[in-house]
Amino acid sequence: MSAESSPADWKKADTRIGILFVIPFAIAALLFMVYPVIEAVRLSFYEHNPLRPEASEFIGLENFRTIFEDALFWKSFQQAAVWTFCSIVLQTLIGVSLALLLHLPLRGISIFRGLLLFPYIVPTVVIALIMQWMLNAEIGVVNWSLKSAGLIDENIYWLATPSMAMLSTIFLNVWKYTPFVTICVLARLQTIPLELYDAAKVDGAGGFRRFLDVTLPQLAEVLTVVVIFRTIWTFNKFEEIYLLTKGGPGTSTFNLAIYSFEQSVANLRMGVGAAVGVVMMFLLFAGSLIYMRVFRFDEDDTA
Repeated sequence: MSAESSPADWKKADTRIGILFVIPFAIAALLFMVYPVIEAVRLSFYEHNPLRPEASEFIGLENFRTIFEDALFWKSFQQAAVWTFCSIVLQTLIGVSLALLLHLPLRGISIFRGLLLFPYIVPTVVIALIMQWMLNAEIGVVNWSLKSAGLIDENIYWLATPSMAMLSTIFLNVWKYTPFVTICVLARLQTIPLELYDAAKVDGAGGFRRFLDVTLPQLAEVLTVVVIFRTIWTFNKFEEIYLLTKGGPGTSTFNLAIYSFEQSVANLRMGVGAAVGVVMMFLLFAGSLIYMRVFRFDEDDTA
């Protein structure tokens, strides 16, 4: 560009460069995000068998009527809600507790902060295989440890009992994703002004009162964001439950993602599976709208 170029010319050049950087992301988003959503919505109105695609037929809302009349759909929805709620509550409580501990000015604390990432970076399939071995009723280390400590007399069939299988999947989810909550909370803790704690001490506030009056209000926004994102991701989870229990025993650990998979792949009812996906998308979208209305932060409130 010549020396006589005006600031407007520079601005135009920056805009063009910015557009060039955005184009690959826009193309990827259209191919892997927007198109699958549109195709799923379209497919939910069709009776479609992947082995006979030429016989695809428009049936309107029949797929939605099918799932709403299926008792297994409502059971899967209930179990998904329980699994999500328990996982998020435990992740939040444990994550905040760990963040408070890792925020302490202790020697060598950075080592433990680094180790915190380990569960989050380990592939889910590896965690599931290890947990299957640990929870094995006959040779698993969990039952052996409990017997050695005198806590149980007989083996617990963790993955063969409905209630224990659900508890096991919740434990897997909590163990893997609690570090995400901890990292987010820890990052916020490190930005809280120390003057707030000093002022609370001058007012005579103890440790617990400082947590309630200073720390918790400062963490409110980040916790809200973390909880809403973890709720969305957990509600949509498929691989953890499927790898650990495959939805069993029976259908005791089915959630909507596994129900959709079974309808689409096992039963070859792609339209029904797509309809479940559309319902999940609607539920999460409605929940996000409620979240944005209830937890609305103004600039004056965050100042």
